Amino acid sequence: MTLQLDLNGATGAGVRVALIDSGVNAQHSHVGFVTGGVSLSLATDGTIQQHEDCSDRIGHGTALAGILRAKAPQVELYAVKVFNDRLQVSFPVLEAALRWGIEHQMHVINLSLGTANPAHRDRCLAIIAEAHAAGTVLVASSPAGQTNVLPAVLPGVIGVANDERCDWGDYVYVADDPIPFRAHSCPRPLPGPAQARNFQGPSFASAHVSALLAVLREQNVGIASSALRQLLIQSCREP
Repeated sequence: MTLQLDLNGATGAGVRVALIDSGVNAQHSHVGFVTGGVSLSLATDGTIQQHEDCSDRIGHGTALAGILRAKAPQVELYAVKVFNDRLQVSFPVLEAALRWGIEHQMHVINLSLGTANPAHRDRCLAIIAEAHAAGTVLVASSPAGQTNVLPAVLPGVIGVANDERCDWGDYVYVADDPIPFRAHSCPRPLPGPAQARNFQGPSFASAHVSALLAVLREQNVGIASSALRQLLIQSCREP
């Protein structure tokens, strides 16, 4: 198989990306449409409930979707809502969201979140193995230099941090950092407020990398997860 790095004209068409976050406002001008999705929550009896309402009441997931739509305009976006009125989720819900993405054959799952609780490590590793077997790439955000943020630091995950020196189309690979990938810190600019007043941080850097993975995957149909990671590294510059 000849691997393709020329992304001229790539749109992400045919590539399924799940955003595990606060839902997506599909009517936002930066988004336009989503392909599907689910809302997951924890019932009082400990079971996972599924709902159809993926509307975004925070704006976080919509900002992530705007990045994907800008860089991979034809990508098939799926909103997997785990946040409601705050950016906090229980691990069973997160676990269910990841398994939903794997079962629905997502090519890329974006996690703009993480946990430092070591009790979740083994269960994270089990899910990562399931994703790898299914050909799903997991992208997770973390501040740079961290060694305990799950799942971003775990083998088989694309760990992404923001870097203020990265512009909109800039990607960096830092081989000796536990969070090796770097990207732009912010979502698409909004008219009016200064960009500094908008969302920013590792959460949005991971969406930039997920978008790059989507167009790489479009140009290299059937590529294995490990080979896609190598293409991603080749697409980045050194620090």
